[in-house]
Amino acid sequence: MPYRYLFSLLPLLVGLSLNGASQSAEGVQPVVGEKAIYELRWSYFAVGSVEIRLDPSEENEEMLRATLEAKANAFMRRVHDFHTVIASDFPASVEKSHGYSRDELANENLHETQFEWEEGTVRYVRNQDVRAPLQLQPLTHDPLSIVFAFRSGAMPLKPGTYLAWVTDGEVIDQAEFKVKGPEKIKTPAGKFETYRVTADFKGVRAIFARPEGALIDVWITNDDRMIPVKLKSEATIGSFRSELEEYIPAGEAESQTK
Repeated sequence: MPYRYLFSLLPLLVGLSLNGASQSAEGVQPVVGEKAIYELRWSYFAVGSVEIRLDPSEENEEMLRATLEAKANAFMRRVHDFHTVIASDFPASVEKSHGYSRDELANENLHETQFEWEEGTVRYVRNQDVRAPLQLQPLTHDPLSIVFAFRSGAMPLKPGTYLAWVTDGEVIDQAEFKVKGPEKIKTPAGKFETYRVTADFKGVRAIFARPEGALIDVWITNDDRMIPVKLKSEATIGSFRSELEEYIPAGEAESQTK
């Protein structure tokens, strides 16, 4: 089973600056405290779940922290037990990333992408292995911060092709996004009118590894919330799919954690 490609799915829920230039969308801001829960499937099999939420950063009051947590279900744990927590730090304007990490709890691997905007560099660290820095490009995002950059209006949600700089610390590349729609789809959370975004992340590891050249399709709601509700990507064998099961607004998500 091609489980090493499992996580190329969810957070390529795109959101970028057109040709690297920031574009604001009036009245559309990331909602601090909200939570979205997704079912993750490989071909016909449910293999796990993914939760994405946005909170204030505990380390820097000027930053927000987006967290994605992916867990294998009982079936998948027999084949490949995964439990990964991904975090991205960025300001409320979501102009660019200020920090990115991927903690693979199941195999004790910590990947960090360290942004040094004053020096104009970004550095990848895996456990104690520190790599040589790369040169940053204007308004560079990480593979998770672009989700919220999109939702804040950095990329127009209308048909067209858009480019943006993205890095995982090992590679910086100009990713390409093609928007089509509108299109009505059905998920376990309900029916939605969406736009389909086809993402080509080039050489950047899009959260997790994926087959070389594989594109990712993401369906994003055509409303002020701009919620990613469905994702699909080809794998070496079959395909992966992730669909929204539950969206919890900010106030309700906060009450559940108390």
